Amino acid sequence: MKRIFMAALMAAMATAAVSADLPATHFRVIGGGSHNYTYSAVEKPFWEKTLPEASQGQVTAELAGLSESGLKGPEIIRLMRANALDIGMGVFAFVSGDDAMFEGVDLPGMAPDIATARKMVQAYRPVLEQRMRERHGVHLLATVPYTAQVFFCREPVKSLADLKGRKVRTRGSNMADFVSALGAAPVMIAFAEVIPALQTGVVDCAVTGIGSGNAAKWYDVAKYLYNLPIDWSIGFYAIGEKRWQQLDPAVRQLLQDQASILENRLWEQTALENDYAMACNTGQGECRIHSPADMQASSPVGPEREALRVVASQVAGQWGKRCGPDCAKAWSDSVGHALGVTLP
Repeated sequence: MKRIFMAALMAAMATAAVSADLPATHFRVIGGGSHNYTYSAVEKPFWEKTLPEASQGQVTAELAGLSESGLKGPEIIRLMRANALDIGMGVFAFVSGDDAMFEGVDLPGMAPDIATARKMVQAYRPVLEQRMRERHGVHLLATVPYTAQVFFCREPVKSLADLKGRKVRTRGSNMADFVSALGAAPVMIAFAEVIPALQTGVVDCAVTGIGSGNAAKWYDVAKYLYNLPIDWSIGFYAIGEKRWQQLDPAVRQLLQDQASILENRLWEQTALENDYAMACNTGQGECRIHSPADMQASSPVGPEREALRVVASQVAGQWGKRCGPDCAKAWSDSVGHALGVTLP
């Protein structure tokens, strides 16, 4: 016990010594949406407290939410590459217009739970790091999950068959392909327009994060929740490669080490939020984070799960063809190998 204590003490003293030698460094950071739970629970305390304390006050950050910055999201990588922004948080689905390879981190239907989602991300991370650095001029710091993207519906959905023929709000081509493969009709509608679209019957169901839908009070117009996670809206924190290379090596090491702490906290808190959001939406269980509602929930069971794996594989194959052979091979050698999936 004494040796463990002394080792911890020496490590702390070494960290303090290194921190004292760090040059004063300040970052302008655009985080996720300030309305999100993880923004206030994880992002804000990390950038404003954890990172400065780890550097003895030498490394500080000024954080703003995406909406307050006036940005939409798809432009975040271009801004970092141009040194117009130090560090930014983005969602791979939103920046995939710049590179279809980004979509491979979160292909629809591949991750029925958050543990599998993280397994996919960890397998694909080396591919992402290289692609982001070499093709887009940014350095990946951390991956960011959101709650499961599920169906909020006006009428009951008790099985996959109940989705057939329904008009479903989606975002992104992969999600639209997945919904189409289930026999539904994908409709592209902005998040802010979903409630009136559900009220007027423009759409029968809408897909979003199980936590985001609750926060936006979709349960007022959609009384039925189908707990089929299409994806996890995986995002990232990154810094422009030029800015990264300009940093003192000790600052780079500190930032990368601390980014690992940020990443772990984001995944841990999102897993908790996902469970609490389900409890809140249904009014059953422990509702800690969001608002209590009385939605009726159901999930795919039995043979439906095998059918979903087939659909997920088909959609992945369509993405592979769109992305190209090199892209498909990189996915198969990483995520595909980890999940035991071969692109058709």
